[in-house]
Amino acid sequence: MSDIGYGKIGRSMPLTLEKCGNLGGDVEMVAVVKELALRHPTDRFFLIGRNSGELPQSVGLPDNVINPWIMWSLVVRDFMKNENIRGNMTVEQHIRLREFMLELTGNTFKNLDGVVMWVGQHGSTNTPLPMTNGSGKLTKPHDSYAYYASFLLQGINHWRDQDPFKLEEVYLNADARNKHKMRDLKWPLTHPILTQYTFFNKIKNARYGDDSHFEEFSSKYDVSAVDRTDGTWRSVVSNVYSRLEINGLAPGTPFGDLIRFDNNWDRPGDFGLFINEARAIGVTDQRKRLTIMQEWILPLNPFFIHGTWSEQSLIKLDRSITPAPWSDYYPKLHSVRCTFTTPSSGSGWATAKPWEAFAGGTVCFFHPYYDDQGHILRDAPPDLRNWLRVSSPAQLAERVRLMSRDRGLWEHIVDLQRLHFNDALREKRYLKMIEERIYG
Repeated sequence: MSDIGYGKIGRSMPLTLEKCGNLGGDVEMVAVVKELALRHPTDRFFLIGRNSGELPQSVGLPDNVINPWIMWSLVVRDFMKNENIRGNMTVEQHIRLREFMLELTGNTFKNLDGVVMWVGQHGSTNTPLPMTNGSGKLTKPHDSYAYYASFLLQGINHWRDQDPFKLEEVYLNADARNKHKMRDLKWPLTHPILTQYTFFNKIKNARYGDDSHFEEFSSKYDVSAVDRTDGTWRSVVSNVYSRLEINGLAPGTPFGDLIRFDNNWDRPGDFGLFINEARAIGVTDQRKRLTIMQEWILPLNPFFIHGTWSEQSLIKLDRSITPAPWSDYYPKLHSVRCTFTTPSSGSGWATAKPWEAFAGGTVCFFHPYYDDQGHILRDAPPDLRNWLRVSSPAQLAERVRLMSRDRGLWEHIVDLQRLHFNDALREKRYLKMIEERIYG
């Protein structure tokens, strides 16, 4: 029997679909732990990351999923009340809370056989660390990082201290904005993060006064010399595409159970989509979703658009757009023959959006900058690869019109999409990659 720690750095994990809020994410955390627990019924999966606090079995998770935060949350609340720790913490309060949280969770971390950790929003420092300017002063992280990141990163450090080569956490990242930048991590990563895009990035590793094992790491991995000015190692983080984006669509997972395949061509609308505004800072104009809405989407007079948009953008679009609840997703998608997926936050990452359409039976076209490494369609039938990716607004408009006139072609594409989705679901690439890491 193995004990596996599971959580998300940077935020609380919702354990029910209702607590995931509006469409746009968060379903993946509970989906993956449920699949792992069912595939390994003799192992125990501890929800060491902060979460919404339910008894796992009361929300449909297997008996071998354990939630220590049912108790821990009460203890932390009492500590913060007694220490008068509230908003805008001082550096000293950050440190006291970090040490208390590590004492509370430390034995659980120490006894784990493996760790699977989602990467959420985090800072370059999530606990007070020496500034890199050599001043000797400590950084002051955001309070949220103390609550949702610091104790996890410090717990991982102490867990790996036992054997930094044998013990290494598995990271999962579904968001292009959340690439590793935390200096808190003491030990370099020797395995890739499982993501929805392949890339490399550099990171600093705080050493906390410990330079042991440098020769072993630097001789085998991309780890550079110790920086004596700020007490860090420099290492390179590898991120590898793992088809992680389909994890929340499997039967038996919260969102997966909502999926219904429908290949009925007779629908009231030609085209509609779910699309959030997403981050625009640092994004080139042609990749901004506001621009894509104006140039690609609105000219097609969509049957529906749902998502979260700022008031300023809605004024520019001259259209009312509101979010939709999870329960409306597939009824809305089944009201149109075609939909469209676009880059999010300017990234070329693959996302769940086309797979959701493939699973449900709606043709999903690809913006030219979406999934720009071609992962989703790389192993798809040639007809899908050639048909779904469009090169211009005019080509999108023409193909949407054709889908509304040629029932046979539409049914052919819908059936190929579903077969491709079925193949990906059977493969479960991301699960096998996690298991290879935690079980060897």
